[in-house]
Amino acid sequence: MKRDFIAVKPVSRDMLYTKIADAILEYIKRNKLKNGDKIPSERVLAEQFSTSRNSVREALRVLENEKIIEVKTGKGAYVTSTTSSDSIYLKLWKVNYEELLETKYLLERCVVEKLCGKLTADELSYLEEPLIQLETSARMGIFLKKADFVFHSHLRHLMKNSALEQMIDNLILALDNYGEVLQGAESIWLTTIPYHRQMFNAIKHCNYMEAEDACKQIYEIDQRALRMIDFIRKEL
Repeated sequence: MKRDFIAVKPVSRDMLYTKIADAILEYIKRNKLKNGDKIPSERVLAEQFSTSRNSVREALRVLENEKIIEVKTGKGAYVTSTTSSDSIYLKLWKVNYEELLETKYLLERCVVEKLCGKLTADELSYLEEPLIQLETSARMGIFLKKADFVFHSHLRHLMKNSALEQMIDNLILALDNYGEVLQGAESIWLTTIPYHRQMFNAIKHCNYMEAEDACKQIYEIDQRALRMIDFIRKEL
């Protein structure tokens, strides 16, 4: 008797091949495929997802690396494991986010160290303005994300190095594209605010060690927020 398979769903374009991999994984689970069962061909999957066969091929390669399928040349792809429950997209997203976060930390630490003891009174006032907004909102238990962005943006602007500023801006944009996954981390980010003040004071009083420590503490809190969200996701 011929089985009526549940169709695959279209996917969005962001990190497309990983989302295709997740959709294929969902297809395997929803249709209760077992080890040795064949999945649709590249051509059929490409039609279902309205995408290129190259994107499907990359998705299959990811699943093969995860030992979920085996691709047999000239024959197609076959299920080899049905035990994986982790999202391929989120797994690779986490790796990318961690790398971007580390790169941002290293670049911003250089910026802060370069600014130590070199800002005028007006420039310090310019930098402190969003910090005061952060501290004011924190007293009400609110992490003001916009003020945080402005504070770090002012740091980059005061460096007066447009190439470096643009590089970090691009990193921020890439991190923000992942930001929706980190919803719920605001309570942890509130704990970064004293280190923003430490960073400001270190810049004002030319204290390199305190400046570097503040950058490191904020970076470690960002990492902790990522681990917290990952833990919550696994508990759901």
